[in-house]
Amino acid sequence: MVQKVTEKITRERLRALQNGEQITVQCADGYDLDSQKNTAYAMQKMENCRFACKSDGLTLTVTRYDTN
Repeated sequence: MVQKVTEKITRERLRALQNGEQITVQCADGYDLDSQKNTAYAMQKMENCRFACKSDGLTLTVTRYDTN
């Protein structure tokens, strides 16, 4: 069985984003998609910003915004 390699939304990658920037990753399955969304939403409080998540199938796009 061939295992598909996917990128991940990590805390490090989210911290590196500037306001208005976005990253897009291909998730392995629905569980992976929800897990990566949760990571982004949890980081909002730590980074004092807002992350918007948009999914199209298993493709997840996360955009960082200022809280103001």
